[in-house]
Amino acid sequence: WLKTHYPAEFLAGVMTHDPGMYPRRLLLAEARRLGVKLLPIDINASSNEFHVERVNGESAIRMSFVDLKSISETEINRFISGQPYSSLSDFYLRAKPSRRTFERLALIGAFDELAKGSTRGDIQEKVKELNAIKVRPQEDEYSLFSESFIEQMPKGNPEMLTAEKVQNELELLNMDISEHALEKYRPMLEELGVVYANELLDIRNKTNVLVAGIRVATQTPPMRSGKRVVFISLDDGSGCSDATFFDEAQQRCSHLLFNTRMMLIGGKVRRTGAKGVSIMAENAWRLDELWEQWNAKRLGLSA
Repeated sequence: WLKTHYPAEFLAGVMTHDPGMYPRRLLLAEARRLGVKLLPIDINASSNEFHVERVNGESAIRMSFVDLKSISETEINRFISGQPYSSLSDFYLRAKPSRRTFERLALIGAFDELAKGSTRGDIQEKVKELNAIKVRPQEDEYSLFSESFIEQMPKGNPEMLTAEKVQNELELLNMDISEHALEKYRPMLEELGVVYANELLDIRNKTNVLVAGIRVATQTPPMRSGKRVVFISLDDGSGCSDATFFDEAQQRCSHLLFNTRMMLIGGKVRRTGAKGVSIMAENAWRLDELWEQWNAKRLGLSA
């Protein structure tokens, strides 16, 4: 009932209070499927919980500081207690972030709203300037600092491309917030005839298909036969497709199954009831390598 009538509140609660029950990416995929907007980490709006905000009359989920790589609970509490911040320099001086956390917050866009009008490149440049200060001044020493240096933002640095933003989010948060990581590959996937997760139920049993997405789960449960079977789930933005790799398929692509984030999988549809469907995998490929080959061919660069 909660999920149906209050999807944003329900998912924000699950993300905050049951972080290990479901992979975070599956919850984000479910939010997108339900039309719930995802709001990035924001230095003045985020906290140690996922919470709901109203945006244009609709409920949206604000991301939490807790998923930022290597951030400490002490830092998070210090950031929250100092909110709101008036500028990047104000945050640097009062919140006292570690150099690494300061840089990572800039990379994922946590200062975009605070430094509105500046590009992500400008913000990164300012963070470098502030991090270069050898001794952080104490509060009673702020006035000794040149106000023009502290407050002036660099100009003329390029805006970060959406693909770069998504890549930074995946590396530093292990989730994609700006847009689904598959978006940049859509033209190639359309040309290849890739089937999306929400279309699989309409496909006949034993039909050859291609599915693609970001790997959100890999399982190798013990089998009675003693042979290893690998189960992989891919999130493509419309839902998750599940693929099963038996011995022969594993021999073709075992090196991809545990270390590749973005994958294309080929195989046959396997119906397991009225609403059950999976892929009997035959092969798999790295999506980034296929993307490079596809672009080279499209631009006439291939031999």
